Amino acid sequence: MKKICIFTYAFMHPHHTMVNFHIENLFSGTAVVCAGKETEYQPVKRTVFDRSSVTASNLDAAMEAIFGFTNKLRGLPTKSLIGNERARIIDFLRRENVDAVLCEFGCIGAEVISSIGNIGIPMFTYYRGYDGTMRIRSARQRRLTARALKKTAGLFFVSQYLKDNLASYGLVHPNSHVIPSGVNTDKFHPVEKKKNKFVAIGRLVDKKRPDITVRSFCEEAKSVPDATLSMLGGGPWQERCQQIIRDKGMQDRVELLGEQSHGNVLKHLQESEFFLQHSVTSPEGDGEGAPTSIQEALACGCVVLSTRHAGIPELVSEGETGFLVDELNETGFRELIGDALSEKIDVGKIGQASRNFAVGNLDNRLLIKRLESVLSDA
Repeated sequence: MKKICIFTYAFMHPHHTMVNFHIENLFSGTAVVCAGKETEYQPVKRTVFDRSSVTASNLDAAMEAIFGFTNKLRGLPTKSLIGNERARIIDFLRRENVDAVLCEFGCIGAEVISSIGNIGIPMFTYYRGYDGTMRIRSARQRRLTARALKKTAGLFFVSQYLKDNLASYGLVHPNSHVIPSGVNTDKFHPVEKKKNKFVAIGRLVDKKRPDITVRSFCEEAKSVPDATLSMLGGGPWQERCQQIIRDKGMQDRVELLGEQSHGNVLKHLQESEFFLQHSVTSPEGDGEGAPTSIQEALACGCVVLSTRHAGIPELVSEGETGFLVDELNETGFRELIGDALSEKIDVGKIGQASRNFAVGNLDNRLLIKRLESVLSDA
């Protein structure tokens, strides 16, 4: 049995669903965790090294100032993993007899592996979204990533898009694998659908343009009395979306539910015929990897209406499991919703195809075996 240490931002952050899945299930739940901090959300017990608990010495402060200055001269991020924290982490890995390290998110991988990737333990990085889009646009981040790659045993990406995006900057590794996060297809499965029920799930942020989703639905659904839209997720665009709903007089048929439990997310996906998500590249360059919510929607037999953005076309086969438009094509998005409401889309046929694709390609128990195989080979 292999033993892995997962480096991540927080143990266990409720938004990091698939990172938590790896913590819970990799190598039959034997993983240990090195986290930036611990949270109160801990559905499983694991041995944890909390990086925020390390007290820096006076020497560490001096070293940090020196490394910060020299890193700036070399065009690297100014913060390095040094001194007491570095020594404590290495001691933790050796004390726990760790066979391999998996850094969840590219930024963590670049920081950790560039610093301790030479201690005889194979180290991997998993890219998931913003780390391979917005963050990699930084020249400093790319330099640090290039240094880390020399010590990296392998890379994982949730989509081919992210792998290609890093390659466009010359950041490649011979041991690279595209493995989506996946979904539990036993848990996420269809039930009886409610006619003309639409759902959107995700943070109300720039890269999801929830205003386009709300406005498009309101315009097309105003003459279809039984059509409803439930939006699950909070964020800075919530008031803007609420104002659109008020302006269109659709308060009785469009609801912004904010953050919801996993159980409520599942219920809405199972009952909905259509899943909406208008993903775009944000002004800062943030983008999706392979959205978990879309994978869950496919497993629940939803017809996905979304955009040709990042890894979404790798999940949604146009005309077979859903329909896509270009980013910011609001007219085209409205037309897709209009086609759905006018029954031009065969919901039963496409919903079944979505379910079949998810079971065959996105079941997280199969995908975690692929991940374990690569880690074991190291």
